[in-house]
This record gives sequence, structure tokens and C-alpha cells, in this order.
Amino acid sequence: MLDFLSFKRKSLIDKDTPEAPFYLVADDLFVERDGHEVFLKLIHSTSKDIKPLGAVVLAPGIATNANIFRIDDKGETLSLKHNRSFANLLAAEGFRVYLYHPGYTERVHNRYVSRHCSKSLHFGKNYQVSSGFGYMDIVNLEVPMVVNFICEQEKTKNLSWIGYSMGSMIVYSHLSKNMNSPIKNLISIASPMALNHMFIRFIPFLNITSRFLGFEETSLLGSFSESLVPLTRIIRTLPDWFVRFNLISPMLFNPLNIRNNTIKTMLGKIIEPIPAELERFFAEFVKRGFSTHEKFANYLINLRALRKTKRNFLFFYGSNDLIATPESIFLAREVISPFDVNNLIGIPHAGHIDLIVGKNAMDTVWKPALNWLKNLHV
Repeated sequence: MLDFLSFKRKSLIDKDTPEAPFYLVADDLFVERDGHEVFLKLIHSTSKDIKPLGAVVLAPGIATNANIFRIDDKGETLSLKHNRSFANLLAAEGFRVYLYHPGYTERVHNRYVSRHCSKSLHFGKNYQVSSGFGYMDIVNLEVPMVVNFICEQEKTKNLSWIGYSMGSMIVYSHLSKNMNSPIKNLISIASPMALNHMFIRFIPFLNITSRFLGFEETSLLGSFSESLVPLTRIIRTLPDWFVRFNLISPMLFNPLNIRNNTIKTMLGKIIEPIPAELERFFAEFVKRGFSTHEKFANYLINLRALRKTKRNFLFFYGSNDLIATPESIFLAREVISPFDVNNLIGIPHAGHIDLIVGKNAMDTVWKPALNWLKNLHV
């Protein structure tokens, strides 16, 4: 049985009084089962002039937290004063936006939850994810927890889900096992059914970077952290050419389609360490796929069965994405929802990261996703 805990408070980050014209507020919510807790951030409008449009979950990709959806068109993040981030744009139009921070998000927990959320099981503690925490923990434990909690919270039987990269892959797996899931609308952004070897090459880089950047968080409960100059400040001083143009950047994004400030925000506030088991899962999946042909066949059969259910799917891909290649997105669509001629949107010249937070992301991804969801609620 799920034990639901939620509270509303003005945190250090989302403390400002709601401002016109959108009057956005943010609430910290927690759902717990058998000692395992999931942190959600709910962003919504308190304006009486904005028509409620239902609940939507925003799920991040591997090695990132859900604050990636709060990055605005200038590369800043966490503000509620505008509608220029993906999360705020949805909330300003009437959606109740649930930002899902998966259990591997050590930086969010140590930087925010441990310090400011007294109702959390991890308040005042150094949060450290188990090395054994993996993909199936997210699929079999956390996704059902999140879905059930939101349905009870919103008193609804249906909800929408927007997943970036791994954020929709986990829903593919969830839906293949749960045909009666309340997730009725899925927007998949750079979320493949299969991964190539390029994906594994950049994981060690992200892990090293994230653990280095997370050094200040892991020591936050000790006096030593008081004398540390926050590493995010150091990141802000890095030369622009180093931030955007380096050996790893072409694998992750189109350097010409993303702002320097966005990359610095990603490094300082968004990137998360990847647990060993999760890294191992993806490495094995890329190398061998499913452990048996029978499991793969069952997975495809179950996903194909989604065609017969009353669900709506929208797929975004970047033409220059080396992680979630266009072909991998075509495959996902072909298996899950091949008959809707309008459910596939390609973004020219976009790579993996700039697809979701690039210079043109608001016009090419955020607004089309918003309009698609709004049309379903007409």
C-alpha cells in the first residue's frame, strides 16, 4: 500500500509570490512505498482565468534531473515568473505539471530535498543512491508509484506523460506490462526503443563530470562544505569556446543550436551521476539487447498491442541526434503507433540535448507538444 505524503511550502528556490499574468506556484510532493521515496515538483497556475487542462508528468533522460524542463529560452532555470520554459509554458496554459525526479538524482536530493524538505525521509541526511538501483527499479517501482499517486491526487483515471530520452523509454516498458495504465497520452522526445554504441561512449564522461560537480553536495552536511566555493560558480567562469566546442559536444548536441548559458546550467544544475547498475543495464542492452529472444518477442508483441488501445502518441526526433538516432525513433513509432500520419515530428539539425533545450526548442518542440495536448482536451 502506498503511503502518500505531500506538503506545500515556499522553498528557497520557489519562494516568490505568484506574479501576473500566469501566477505560477510550485509545490513539493513525496510518494513513499516500503521505505522508497520519490520526489515530485508540481508547477501550476493559481489564476482563475486559466482553464484547468489536467495532469502531465515530465520525465527526464538518463544522467539528468527534471529541472531540465525548467531551463528557459535564455539558458536560466528554476524561475516561475514567465512562461518561457517547457514546464512553465504547460502550467501557464492550465496543465498541472508534475516534474518527476528519478531515484538516481543525488544532486537534487542533496542540494534541495535534504536541506529544505522536512517532510522527506531524506531531510537532513546525505542522500546516496544504491549502486544496485537500476532501470527495472524505475519501471517496476517508481513509474507505478508516480502514476498512482498523481491519479489519486488529481482524482482522475487518465494522465499525460512527456518523456525525454530515457523518460519515455521507461514508459514503453511500463505500458508493455500494464495495458490498463492511466497513461493515455505520451509525448516521446528523443526516446528510442534501441540504443547504439555511441550512447555508451559518453556515459563515463557524464559520470566523471557529474560526480566532480556533485562533490559540494556530498559533503553538504559537514563543515568542510562551508568553506567550499560552489563549483557552479567556477562553471560560470569557463570560456564559452570550452563549454560548447569540445571533443564530446558533437555527440551530445549541435554546438550551433544551443546557448553557452544553457550548457553551463546543464553542467551546474542538471547533470546527475548514473548508478552502476543503470549504467550496466544500458551497456548490456546496447551490446546484447534482450537477454533472450523470447523476452524481445514478448516486448514487441505487447507494444504492438498498444495499437488497439485508446492512446495517443507523438514522437519527436533530431535529424543530427547521434544518441537517439532518427532510425531508432522510426522503429519505436512503427511498433507502437504507425497509422497516425501526424504523430512524427523531425527537427532539422538538432542533436540529442539541443532538441529539448536548444535555441529553437520552444518553437520546434515545446509549443507543438503543448498544442497537441491542448487539442486532445478540446
